[in-house]
Amino acid sequence: MISEKLKNLDNLNSINFETIFTTTSSDYKFEISMLAVCCSFFISFLLITFCYVSALELIQIQLITFLGIYLFFINFKNLFIKVLPKNYKNQIASKNAQNQFYNLKQNRKKQNIMFFISFEEKYIEIITDDEISKNIPNSHWQNIIDEFVISIKENQLLSGYEKAILACNSILIEKFSSNESETK
Repeated sequence: MISEKLKNLDNLNSINFETIFTTTSSDYKFEISMLAVCCSFFISFLLITFCYVSALELIQIQLITFLGIYLFFINFKNLFIKVLPKNYKNQIASKNAQNQFYNLKQNRKKQNIMFFISFEEKYIEIITDDEISKNIPNSHWQNIIDEFVISIKENQLLSGYEKAILACNSILIEKFSSNESETK
């Protein structure tokens, strides 16, 4: 259905359009490990301050605390992701999007545009290469993202995605089909 609507974009030989859907942008193992270490130290501090425990008992409690917290949040990663600050999640998702785009640019000689969606982080980004950025301002891509977010909030993921792709399609055809016909 959507692929049929993108046929006009395929006719533009100089543009490569990619969409990446991901559940999460990171496995968050490092972050979960750091939380478990901090909790272990905090509990150790409380035990040393308010209770008498031997060194062996303290090490055992630290190990059990670390493993318990780590395994809990690894198994319930959605809960951990909800606790993380939105700004941090957006940084992780944006870094993943930039890495994906860099890999895309390495494999293609065309101009590239990538539509990146990370569901757990609730993050959407449209990334374009330098040539497309010169011709189309970032505010246009942000408007497309804003409309897509509204559709998602109305539980219209598929129709919102379709509208976003068609909006990207129409502006790219408008700006670049004339450029290709001029160069031929």
